[in-house]
Amino acid sequence: MPSPPYPSQPVTPSPFDDPRIRGLETTDPDVAHEAMRRTFRMRELVPGDAHEFYYRRAVSGEHRFAVGEMRYTGTLRAESEPLPFFGICRLLGGGFRVQAGDADHRAELLKPFAFPTTTNKRTEWDDVHLAQLMLDRAAVEAELVGLSLTAPPAGLHVIGMEPQSEALGRYWRGHMRHLYQDVVRNDAAMASPLIRGQAFRSLVAAFVTTFPTTAVGTSEASSARPVPSTVRRALAYVEEHAHDDIGVVEIAEAARLTPRGLQLAFRRHLDTTPMAVLRAARLRGAHHDLQVADPTRGHTVAGIAQSWGFANAGRFTAAYVAHYGRSPRETLES
Repeated sequence: MPSPPYPSQPVTPSPFDDPRIRGLETTDPDVAHEAMRRTFRMRELVPGDAHEFYYRRAVSGEHRFAVGEMRYTGTLRAESEPLPFFGICRLLGGGFRVQAGDADHRAELLKPFAFPTTTNKRTEWDDVHLAQLMLDRAAVEAELVGLSLTAPPAGLHVIGMEPQSEALGRYWRGHMRHLYQDVVRNDAAMASPLIRGQAFRSLVAAFVTTFPTTAVGTSEASSARPVPSTVRRALAYVEEHAHDDIGVVEIAEAARLTPRGLQLAFRRHLDTTPMAVLRAARLRGAHHDLQVADPTRGHTVAGIAQSWGFANAGRFTAAYVAHYGRSPRETLES
């Protein structure tokens, strides 16, 4: 969806409204820098010489999540406060460097990175072209309970800029392609509260799985322990391969655990089982397919259920109704 032009007069944005609904294209560095100060909480901007200055930022999304693309010609050094939202970027061109505390990250082409949220940061820009994702902080923290996670008293924070593994970085890139191509650029999908809600929930799961955060498990045995990387790898594998013929053995291999170790880790940190998580992921996948299917073209509840591994249509319907509060046929025909 198109973004309205940036207002000519300064505004005092709420923590997420400004980056969510504003867009700007300008060749005036003063206009661009003022917008950047407000949006990204920049305190000091030291621009270099730019032969032909150009700044563009376009954003699409809703109140919980938004994707954006930004271009900045020339060089810039800046210092900024922690963002009021979670920001994850991918370098599409140019150079970009982030320093925060002892961390020093030089963005690599096409690889995702998350902005730290616990300290001020210094950034260096050089003809930058960035893809951006913004997640509303309060909405993310509220969604953690659905993942058997919670934020500590100080709130949820990003504690590492890079994905926890190369595999999770690839998973994140694939997830973002799906979000942009199938949801944000799809007017029908963005008009559906159900699809937007599912997209946001899957984003939260991908975010806390891919990047190091302070999220902790809520089960009695793990209420004070961060979810370990083995469990995060397992969750990422399930989300990416839910449509494939996988089970406990394959999930355990992806997590680098034995099947027994996987079962114990899920029970300890998530208070559930790997197969329950897999069934839930497949149910979400079937739900998405039902939403975008067309019964006039021969799509059926049974066919979609079977494609996601639900051989018994009656059991699938019962599970679907229990989770979504309506029958799968109602979703298909709506």
